[in-house]
Amino acid sequence: MASASSLSVPVECLNICKLLSKGDGNGRYECSVLSCAWKAPRVLTGFLASTAHPSPQCSSFSCGRNGRRNQFKSRCKAFDIGGCYSSEDSDFALLGRFFKSRLHHVAGKKWQLSSSSSISADTFNEVSPESLWEDLKPTVSYLSPKELELVHKALKLAFEAHDGQKRRSGEPFIIHPVEVARILGELELDWESIAAGLLHDTVEDTNVVTFERIEEEFGPIVRHIVEGETKVSKLGKLKCKNENESVQDVKADDLRQMFLAMTEEVRVIIVKLADRLHNMRTLSHMPLHKQSSIAMETLQVFAPLAKLLGMYQIKSELENLSFMYTNAEDYAKVKRRVADLYKEHEKELEEANKILKKKIEEDQFLDLLSVKTEVRAVCKEPYSIYRAVLKSKGSINEVNQIAQLRIIIQPKPCIGVGPLCSPQQICYHVLGLVHGIWTPIPRAMKDYIATPKPNGYQSLHTTVIPFLYESMFRLEVQIRTEEMDLIAERGIAAHYSGRVFVTGLVGHAMPNGRSTRGKAVCLNNANIALRIGWLNAIREWQEEFVGNMSSREFVETITRDLLGSCVFVFTPRGEIKNLPKGATAIDYAYMIHTEIGNKMVAAKVNGNLVSPMHVLANAEVVEIITYNALSSKSAFQRHKQWLQHAKTRSARHKIMKVGLVL
Repeated sequence: MASASSLSVPVECLNICKLLSKGDGNGRYECSVLSCAWKAPRVLTGFLASTAHPSPQCSSFSCGRNGRRNQFKSRCKAFDIGGCYSSEDSDFALLGRFFKSRLHHVAGKKWQLSSSSSISADTFNEVSPESLWEDLKPTVSYLSPKELELVHKALKLAFEAHDGQKRRSGEPFIIHPVEVARILGELELDWESIAAGLLHDTVEDTNVVTFERIEEEFGPIVRHIVEGETKVSKLGKLKCKNENESVQDVKADDLRQMFLAMTEEVRVIIVKLADRLHNMRTLSHMPLHKQSSIAMETLQVFAPLAKLLGMYQIKSELENLSFMYTNAEDYAKVKRRVADLYKEHEKELEEANKILKKKIEEDQFLDLLSVKTEVRAVCKEPYSIYRAVLKSKGSINEVNQIAQLRIIIQPKPCIGVGPLCSPQQICYHVLGLVHGIWTPIPRAMKDYIATPKPNGYQSLHTTVIPFLYESMFRLEVQIRTEEMDLIAERGIAAHYSGRVFVTGLVGHAMPNGRSTRGKAVCLNNANIALRIGWLNAIREWQEEFVGNMSSREFVETITRDLLGSCVFVFTPRGEIKNLPKGATAIDYAYMIHTEIGNKMVAAKVNGNLVSPMHVLANAEVVEIITYNALSSKSAFQRHKQWLQHAKTRSARHKIMKVGLVL
């Protein structure tokens, strides 16, 4: 590992990240200036490691590496001549004065930035399975010895299959699957997922490996994941050769196959997201026109998929890398404005942080029920800030638009016996502490613990005015347990953790007898069903629209109705249903069941009678009123006037289908 003095990177990166003073041998970086749990440095994971350009227009990037463990110097000349970033060094340095704590993840370790490759360019010809394994093994060390042997075996097979192949960057192709496996290892996925990550291109791109061989050596699960990854792109290549279809049609068919594959095994999309993330980190080696199209597809398809799975850690980096390539000018503007805003409110932020920490440390009840309570300063990602500004049609003027204080509570394992000492109740207690010292803004509090988001996200959000009599400075505070924080970052991936832990009913981790290492796998079957219920919708749409919709229309339906902006509503039984923003009670009725929609005469929202054309809002309780004696013909006459008010393609299709039958 290189020392800090050996690093020469663009000023923007230099002021944000530096190398660990003592290398750990894993090609990892640590943010030591922005020492909060700022998500933006995760974007720089790929930025530094892959020598990605700061914008698609930057083509003057030079990089040289020395030694086997990723010691390199890099410099982007466009920073000096383009003028976009040259003045930001002092601004970003200011942030270090506010953010004093180290980057942590929930187990108390430091969040470390992973390099794209820990093998130097000078030794590409000397890459061997053992040298690759030596670099990968520390990342997957949480696996059992037998599981490590299987992953090592998969690496050897991948090396054999890709021997002699190169990427556009000139590096050996094997670097890509190893880095995909590293990303999965950082998420602490099970060995099957990591082995599939290593093997995901072996059948498609080589003649050495077959699905049968993978199943024989690694089992049916690994084969199923690799098969789901492979069928998609291989189908596209065959169509390009044998049919006179447009590139857009072939790509749509690829995506359709991917969507269907992931309905059978959710780890197909988890591995695909890791694959796409590494490709985005190394996107600078692609032609400019492909950079733009790949980044746009990532923004429209893969980042929303990561969000649906609750994998915010992956989502954030995909969004920001895509933002950097699709809209470099606004990307630079957002970063400059963020730095300026911190400069204006630096003292207030630091003072608020100190006050909150002191209040928490002095609270005896919290001390009794928790192992520790940590306050982190968290900066929002550039893309999420940009989207919020577009939505509000405003500008970046408030600190709460770009940063929050996040309180992470680690409850004691013995708690949870009574309602007053459950992990959830401790969060509410801390909320009371916050509101006791600062004035809350009315209607700005959001309770995602009592009402989790459809992807399982849980937290308390409140916006306060810390210095009411001095200024109207607003600050958002988020409160969650350590377990909630882990699930918020990793989402569904936490369910497939390779660490051998289960979760008790009271919400804390308990070993299952096979291991005493690692974090909790916090999702039971009900949680999983809730998080991936939208996959059933994809399967139902495939069955419903078969023969009536092209692949391009099918993908457009998913990207608009499922991956676009959504609202969530409750059934009378308390079940959560996701619908696209702007959906009406008509869409909801047909989502529940076709017959419910056909026989609907009215709806109730929060107990009040409303028109079927009522546009649904978040957290509304929706009940459909039906009339069983209503004939199909009269139902169609009643509903055809509602056709224009149906937002989803599924509802419109079902309404028109009734008319065709009649």
